[in-house]
Amino acid sequence: MKSRAALAQYEATVVLVVLSLSLASMVYAGLKREASLAPAPVFASVETSVGGTPDIERVDVNSSAVTTISSVSLDGASSTGGVVAFDGVGYSTSSDLCAHGKTTFFSVDAQQAGTLKVVTDGRAWVSGVLGSAASVAPGWHELMIEGGATCSIALPGGQAVSGTWNSSATLVSSIPMEGARSGTSFVFFVPCGGGAHRLLVTSTGGFDDVAL
Repeated sequence: MKSRAALAQYEATVVLVVLSLSLASMVYAGLKREASLAPAPVFASVETSVGGTPDIERVDVNSSAVTTISSVSLDGASSTGGVVAFDGVGYSTSSDLCAHGKTTFFSVDAQQAGTLKVVTDGRAWVSGVLGSAASVAPGWHELMIEGGATCSIALPGGQAVSGTWNSSATLVSSIPMEGARSGTSFVFFVPCGGGAHRLLVTSTGGFDDVAL
């Protein structure tokens, strides 16, 4: 009788030990998975008024971790739908790089250093400079075209950019920003006015919401 009771107690103890080890293994595996997840970046933005008509805001977005910008949206007008344009009151999107009565803003990729030039019957703003041309380094550069019914763009080296955008374009991006798409620091130039506006920057790491 004593041997049978001792055996039952031993078996119960073994079961408890196995269950405890299993639970410990599950908790440890969960902790390893949590520890392996990259932390979501924290965003901070700084706005600086550049001036002009319309008023241009420089928005510097800083991220606590490396991330890649995938789109921007202004009052719901998203760069995923085309080139963003401002009419003095609100924003819309279009496949055209310029539009009469509106300020379009987007970016182009210079493959080499040299002169980036815009020809338009409106006003041009090239990589932070008010004017139709600017000397640039290789990389992405933001352009604005105000009130232009027609426009053409010549990249350094003479390569021409067509006057329309599509999602498969390689030299033109509907994301209006200056510099690299990936990193921890990003620069956007945004025409605004006519009241308060909202800029939403989407990246692989999350979202940054900026009031303009």
